[in-house]
Amino acid sequence: MVPYQVGVGGYGGTICAYHAAKNKTISIDFDSRAPLAFKPNLYTDPAKAQHGPLAVSVPAIVAGLDRILRELGTKSFEAVCAPAITLAENGFPVDSALKRAMDELVQSGDANSIRALLPDGKAIAVGQLWVQKDLAALLKRIANDPASFYSGDIPKAICSRVKEMGGILDEQDFAQYEPKVTEPVSIDYRGYTLFTPPPPAGGLTALCTLKTLEQFDLSHLPPWGAQYLELFAEATKRCWAERRQYFGDPDFVKIPIEQLLSPDTAKQRAASVRQGHWAQTHPSDPSNHTVNIVATDAHHNLVSLTLTQGDTWGSRVGIPGLGLMLGHGMSRFTYSSQERNSPNAPAPGKRVQHNMSPMVLLKNSKPYGAIGLPGGTRIVTVTGQLAASVIDFHATPAQAIKAPRIHTEGPEPLWLSPAVPKAVADELELMGHQVRRNQGIGGAANVALLDESSSRIQIASAYGDDAVAIRNAE
Repeated sequence: MVPYQVGVGGYGGTICAYHAAKNKTISIDFDSRAPLAFKPNLYTDPAKAQHGPLAVSVPAIVAGLDRILRELGTKSFEAVCAPAITLAENGFPVDSALKRAMDELVQSGDANSIRALLPDGKAIAVGQLWVQKDLAALLKRIANDPASFYSGDIPKAICSRVKEMGGILDEQDFAQYEPKVTEPVSIDYRGYTLFTPPPPAGGLTALCTLKTLEQFDLSHLPPWGAQYLELFAEATKRCWAERRQYFGDPDFVKIPIEQLLSPDTAKQRAASVRQGHWAQTHPSDPSNHTVNIVATDAHHNLVSLTLTQGDTWGSRVGIPGLGLMLGHGMSRFTYSSQERNSPNAPAPGKRVQHNMSPMVLLKNSKPYGAIGLPGGTRIVTVTGQLAASVIDFHATPAQAIKAPRIHTEGPEPLWLSPAVPKAVADELELMGHQVRRNQGIGGAANVALLDESSSRIQIASAYGDDAVAIRNAE
């Protein structure tokens, strides 16, 4: 995993998995929670939620991975930690992307936070080894006892450092943190069953978009052509408006999930699309600092796992002696003075509404595939497009991840990936849309598919032009 996109101090994640032996799909939420000491007057300047001590919420990665292993794993936490300990202890070569991220940290972080990761206080040259002895020592401790990350010396050191800097994270926040095993939300889509974790994860919006798309016959449309991209964008606009209206931590707000996924609501959205009424929401968050892993195995288990630090280096608050950089979960709440009644407004102990949207697909009640990607708010939109590509256009995993992408959350312009041909972009403009190009319409997508006989696995992963497709026999 990329250390500036996620780490042990990351704010959270979520997983959707099909367990073959149990013939069951489950999800696990390990989203962060706001500190119990949260008070609105501390965040009158929303910038304080972006970087610095007030941006820090409860680090949930360790608890989440531990719960995943206990629910689904075949190895111990200690065994899973072993490769990471080796990398931290012996080092690994720095590439150009990591060097740029280190330079950014050196320029923007405080001295103690920088030295928590870079003891010499400066970025490591490309090709040189990055050795993290403090992190290795921390990993050895939690490998034997993951719960030690949430009680005792470790949270005491983290909270002491955060409070010294002016933050509010407390040991009680650690002591009360627990991941949640949840029932995935699901839809039937053209003969397939699609599962994704419920809110506060982001995949419900992708499902709503697909249920709207299902009201249209795509069989006569050119794959990834202008008519399809326009249709997907218009469906997306309406579903993002609903997201802003309803979505938040379901422990705090009631989300009408059944209504949003109902055939009647899908038909109403489709009618609105046909009438050309555009929903108005807000501009998108271009963040692309998250990771996703998709996996399947010989037993036909399927997993899509997404984890995040937030933005690059998260809060940029480092913990000396532990080798940790903390995520900035507080940045994912809604702070706008015009949206104080938003379902995603912060509150003590509240989980943040996030974008992670891992997805598992079944066909005829049998495992079919898994989908996931990083990419900020674009995760939600692209997840739906990946599912449509493999179902509606019968794309292989490699074709799906290389396919043209579009993103919108309401107002135009429509953001297009470089893979959208110029002729298609021109056609969208002739249809009356404003279009813009953007390199980052979602990050490194992952797609795994099983054929109907389950005798062959197809997997593809890509980042930009570096696409790799692997086909394995069982």
